[in-house]
Amino acid sequence: MGMKTIRRILWVTFFLGHLYAWSTPEHAPKLVCEQPEFNFGERESSGELAHDFVIRNAGDLTLQIFNLRPTCGCLVPKFTDRLIPPGGEATITVQFTLRGRQGPQHKLVYIDSNDPSHPAYALHMVGQITDTIEIEPRLLFFGRIQAQAAITGTVMMTASGTNLLGPVTAQLESAAFTVNVGPVMSNKTAQLTVVSKPPLPEGLTRTTLQIHTGNQRLPIMTMTISAFVPGVFSILPPELLIVGREGERVRRELFLRTENNTAFRVLAVEPPVQEIASTVTATNSAAYRIEFNNLPVMRSLEGQTVRIVTDHPTRPEILIPIRVFVR
Repeated sequence: MGMKTIRRILWVTFFLGHLYAWSTPEHAPKLVCEQPEFNFGERESSGELAHDFVIRNAGDLTLQIFNLRPTCGCLVPKFTDRLIPPGGEATITVQFTLRGRQGPQHKLVYIDSNDPSHPAYALHMVGQITDTIEIEPRLLFFGRIQAQAAITGTVMMTASGTNLLGPVTAQLESAAFTVNVGPVMSNKTAQLTVVSKPPLPEGLTRTTLQIHTGNQRLPIMTMTISAFVPGVFSILPPELLIVGREGERVRRELFLRTENNTAFRVLAVEPPVQEIASTVTATNSAAYRIEFNNLPVMRSLEGQTVRIVTDHPTRPEILIPIRVFVR
């Protein structure tokens, strides 16, 4: 082996040694959680539960928490301190909404921090959720129906285990549907019959069905009833759904076309607040894609509408409802 080769090997060894030293800093924060998994056992699908995870900085530099990222909208995490000194502790409280959940659960919250070894540390919530009273289906959607049609849908209620239904009554928030409660069989099952009441308005009709039971653990249950009546235009999705964290900005798309492929033009798009930007793109003479940018996630937009102005002779104005879900 020549001297030139030996010098090359020594130089590579020296370089890799320094590279390793640079990649593993001598001083750093270190996030530690003695119990990163919380098993809540078996719970019923109603109400909420909360758990406190205690985290500690076992490093010798300040630990900085950048963000908490839940893997499900049913989780709401909060922390007491964003900056944790060496040896210090902080508490992360995770609130878990049980309503609407069923079966085995394994939900995670990621802690984004400046810990170089674990920049995305995972906290776990595991357990089993059972229904005191099961409803099938959980959402009743009649699909696309004609305005003059009276369509019937059924909802089955079943009390699980030793639970009993007791007397059952139901009421709807809208006059677009009617509901009838059948007899409660053996205090365990009941059938609800929901019928659309013509004429239904064009577009999406949605209402809430509120069910009252004699069960003390679950005296009130709610579910959504909806139907879609096609009209001059086909709108997908029929509403602008904004989902995210409070103050976050999101992007959504809307597709608009005439049912009989008649040509038309979109003249204007008017969001409820000026900060929302919209871009209209014609895919053909009878269809458009409308892109919304900078949509703010804020509860005050719930129930408001986006106004679309067209040159169609029978439908010069289209109102798109806005729904907001804040995680």
